[in-house]
Amino acid sequence: NTGGLTSRRSPFTLSQHPAASVTLFAYNSHMNYLAHQHVAHDTLDSRIGNAIADHVKGKEFQALPLPIQLGVRQHRAVDAFTDSNQHVQRSITRISQKWGWFSGIIIDVYYDNLLVRSWDRYSTEPLRSFADRMYDMLDGCVAYLDPEDHEFYWRFRRLDSFVNYGDAEFLAGTLARITRVIEARMPKRAMQLQESLPDLIENDAGICEDFHAFYPQLIAFAKAWSPV
Repeated sequence: NTGGLTSRRSPFTLSQHPAASVTLFAYNSHMNYLAHQHVAHDTLDSRIGNAIADHVKGKEFQALPLPIQLGVRQHRAVDAFTDSNQHVQRSITRISQKWGWFSGIIIDVYYDNLLVRSWDRYSTEPLRSFADRMYDMLDGCVAYLDPEDHEFYWRFRRLDSFVNYGDAEFLAGTLARITRVIEARMPKRAMQLQESLPDLIENDAGICEDFHAFYPQLIAFAKAWSPV
């Protein structure tokens, strides 16, 4: 489905959406979990490393088993490639006048929405099948997470986040949850990120164009990535 944002639930109140609840998980700069799993090398260790990378600070990952370390390193390399990509920067610019520093966070989340909407363009495996396979593989990642992050993973799985990122209301709930975390950490700087949806919808065609220029480059980069 390459159409616009869709919604399966109506009416919708943000405060009632389970994804809007605050978790102990400290927000990290990259939220596009679906894309990271899609471009990860197709081994259990690589997928676990990619999944936990945002939860491991600095050089802490060096205490992990080597194959999982490589997954963390690939994740960070993908983040760096994404941050420097001209097409991603153009997407950020499309909404930056209003959302400023938070534009990168918003676009990061929105790109997973676009990946869900155009999944068949980039994968021969149905999204439902891929998501179920990833959940089964990633259940083992909790062994490498701090206890306070366990609930984040199980909530992510319970909400079927890999699939539901394609839903407008779920997207709003995700942005609301990020807002709550930012408010707790930077109360004077926080903005209601879920209110960016009208701007995303208004700029959807251009952001889609950016995404489809960027994503094949990301796939090629991730496939060719090597630690040496």
